[in-house]
Amino acid sequence: MESMHLTLILTGISVLHPRMDALEKLDEPVLWGPSAALEGSFVNLFCDIPGKPAAVSVHYEFYVETNPGKVIGEYSSLSGEMATISLLIKEQYDGRLICKASGHNDTDIESSFSNALDFRVIVPVKEVSIIITHPSIENIWEGETLTLQCRKTKGTYVSYDWLWNNAPVQMPYDRNEGTLTIHRVSAQNQGNYMCVASNQFNDTTTFNSSSDVNVYINEYVSKPEISFDVVKLDDGGYKAIITCQSKKGTPRYTFSLLNYTNLIATETTSTIRVFFNMPIEPNRYMGQMRCNASNEGNWVLSEPISLIVESVGGAVTVTPLRHVGLDFQVTRIELRCKVERGTFPHYSWFLNNSRLLGQGGFYSVAWSDESVLALSVGRDSAGFYHCQASDRFDNSTSIRSPKMLISKEVLNTVPPLVVIVVFTSFALLNVAVIACCIYGVVLRRRYSRKYLLTEQHRKMRITDKQEDEEEEDEDDLMSESYEEDVVQADRWSDSAEDEDQSVDETGLYEGPDSE
Repeated sequence: MESMHLTLILTGISVLHPRMDALEKLDEPVLWGPSAALEGSFVNLFCDIPGKPAAVSVHYEFYVETNPGKVIGEYSSLSGEMATISLLIKEQYDGRLICKASGHNDTDIESSFSNALDFRVIVPVKEVSIIITHPSIENIWEGETLTLQCRKTKGTYVSYDWLWNNAPVQMPYDRNEGTLTIHRVSAQNQGNYMCVASNQFNDTTTFNSSSDVNVYINEYVSKPEISFDVVKLDDGGYKAIITCQSKKGTPRYTFSLLNYTNLIATETTSTIRVFFNMPIEPNRYMGQMRCNASNEGNWVLSEPISLIVESVGGAVTVTPLRHVGLDFQVTRIELRCKVERGTFPHYSWFLNNSRLLGQGGFYSVAWSDESVLALSVGRDSAGFYHCQASDRFDNSTSIRSPKMLISKEVLNTVPPLVVIVVFTSFALLNVAVIACCIYGVVLRRRYSRKYLLTEQHRKMRITDKQEDEEEEDEDDLMSESYEEDVVQADRWSDSAEDEDQSVDETGLYEGPDSE
């Protein structure tokens, strides 16, 4: 019995602590198969040890590198065949796959591991939605940072495209994965935003899902403009209608009317314009008025205006503006009326003391205050014109301008002063031309005479130079002749001496013989 126990103990020790000198390590296996697969599909993975003996039984295990404790497939090669597994693809298999080779029921063989196989699991993208993380979709104000996040329910290896009003987003927004960030939004950024999420399998199959959201940007109210008009009341008094108006902003608004810093009235409204009524006395300064506009906590002040209404007064003048046609004839004319004083003047036009209203066959009254009268010059428009100025809010009194005769003959008649100026200018021009011609002739003659004298002097200098050169040549010739004569004379004198000597010598020789 004790020997049996000892045998069991030794057997357990041998199992738990195998002999190191008896271990045999398998060569590194090779793992191969597809690099990508759709979730839910079946793929075949292969693993084998090149050149292994057929008698060696090998057990193969497959797992994801990030989860080595979870075997996703196994195969026992008992007669040296290649390991093959058919794997139902799950999303958690995405990553690097490893094949482990070990001895089949043989602990004396050391395990070996293959190189990793990069494996992608394509999960078709589904159920995309856009989330505005900050601020909320209902309360986006200009100047804030808007973040749109495209969230998917399922999908791997997903790319995102953003559309704004059905066109690709071109503005330099910040993009990160499925997030679109817009800094300092304004009204021009509002519209429909769409996120299109897509992924592909083997470049042949594309999956996509989209979602859109309408973004509205709340605008702060702009700086208001203030203006006023005056009306006459039934009791004979007057009131100013003060208008406060902003160009943009998201309702609701609060408008306040201030006289300097004193609050006169306040009104909250959904319209971008509001009216305030205030009693007023003509020709009396009523203060400096300003409008204050606010929404969502901000406020802006208008420029101040002085609240004073001056009645019309002083002289009324009419200024004509002629329009000349191609034949230099006046075809149209504009008359502009202006009163010397008055905050709200209104003008009326008269032809031969008959009032001209609106538009007729040859005239039209322009501008809101009817201060311009446009006329077509012709037979129907001939006559005496004048204008009257009165207060727009009270036409009980008016001031009239002097009358002005308008007719085709008068307008196209050249004034004597113009004739004199034109004739004088033409005469002066002729005199200037004649003077220039005379001056040119005189100058040409002077130049010709000067040219002739210069030419004569030049020819005389050339002649004198030639004569000097000829005299020098004659002197040289005379000098040479003189020298030749001297030489010849010398030669002659030498010859004469020789002859004398020969004569004397002859006489000497002949003397004794004669004796």
